[in-house]
Amino acid sequence: VGDPVADHQCWTRPENMNTPRTLYNIDHNTPGTEIAAETAAAFAASSIVFRKADHPYSRRLLNKAKLVRQLSPSPSA
Repeated sequence: VGDPVADHQCWTRPENMNTPRTLYNIDHNTPGTEIAAETAAAFAASSIVFRKADHPYSRRLLNKAKLVRQLSPSPSA
């Protein structure tokens, strides 16, 4: 996960940026509920798109969605 304030101050393509890029990791000790849930949803939706065209890739996406979802605590937690 990047720093949105710093990223939005640079108006060039990411591959052309020469400014320092701060990154933050999320894990069970430092949760990132929104980004984990959004990433899991994107993987799950993508698995549906690829279900017929590339079933092994679809399964891999779905498995990653389940793994990433575990980093997003439930609302009751």
